[in-house]
Amino acid sequence: MLTATTGIQSIRPHYTESPDLLGVLLNATSLVEANFALELLKDTVPEKVLVTALNLREVLRELPSSPFEMSVAEDVLLRTANLVKDRAVMATTLPDGTEIAVTTAGNLVLDVIVRSGGAPSYWSPVPITDNFLTPAVLELVVESDHLLDGMIELAKAMGLVFNPPFYLSLEDWRMDHAADMMQALGDLF
Repeated sequence: MLTATTGIQSIRPHYTESPDLLGVLLNATSLVEANFALELLKDTVPEKVLVTALNLREVLRELPSSPFEMSVAEDVLLRTANLVKDRAVMATTLPDGTEIAVTTAGNLVLDVIVRSGGAPSYWSPVPITDNFLTPAVLELVVESDHLLDGMIELAKAMGLVFNPPFYLSLEDWRMDHAADMMQALGDLF
């Protein structure tokens, strides 16, 4: 079975070549924008990579955005996710040096913050309107071999249901989102 990280490794070289279009495909909340990006990319990026990108899009869409309630208490999260608490922040450092920090109030997660080298970035914009992730974090997700897996494990440790759809072809994705696409196009006009 392929992990999310394996998929990211196949996307990485194409993301470097076309970060704007692939960024829209991965991160835009609008299905219309994602589909336009897909159509523009399909002539230059292999179909297998595009299917992997669509699956990654579903993973990013499925991960929670702040603020949200988790199904466990703070002490349980500390134990299950191997986090270290420092004042109001619980954090872990991934093998590549990327840090994931969580601020909570009881079982309410206020923010998930990611830091890799430079300044910290919030996992998701509040409120989510145009993108699932902040652009700086999307770049870190694509660059890191550990960040996405770390976030998935964190979501599971929070007791959240994590079950994104999985597509085997571009047509699978198009068929699954056809009605939503037509509704979104209708809303534009």
